[in-house]
Amino acid sequence: MTAWRTSDILAAEGFLANAVADVDRAMRAAQQNLRGKEPSTEDVRRVMQFAKSSDASPAMRQLADRIARGAGLSWRQVLTGEAGHDPLVRAALEADRAKLDELIKGETAPPPPPRRPVRRDEDEPTQFTEDAW
Repeated sequence: MTAWRTSDILAAEGFLANAVADVDRAMRAAQQNLRGKEPSTEDVRRVMQFAKSSDASPAMRQLADRIARGAGLSWRQVLTGEAGHDPLVRAALEADRAKLDELIKGETAPPPPPRRPVRRDEDEPTQFTEDAW
């Protein structure tokens, strides 16, 4: 069954598997870095200015043009990782990762509200005072 898989094909499969694993690790690391931080309006403004500058990579400038044309993509989606499935977004983020890390300060997301325990019948008070009525 594997007679058609030459050593070159096996080597290519191994290389591809390693590349996919590397990308998965990089995406998980990027998501970890972004978790708990929401880009502020000022962060978005700085990234937009950088993307339009000559210092930005061609992929980043292409992404800025695409967002400016209204392609259903926003800078907030790009910076929060919601648009991570898009190949142009991934290319732009990889090309300018160091500069973006410098530009994005982020603001800490507020902690989730505390969860209130579910009340059960046995949680009802057993003694009533005058002020309880």
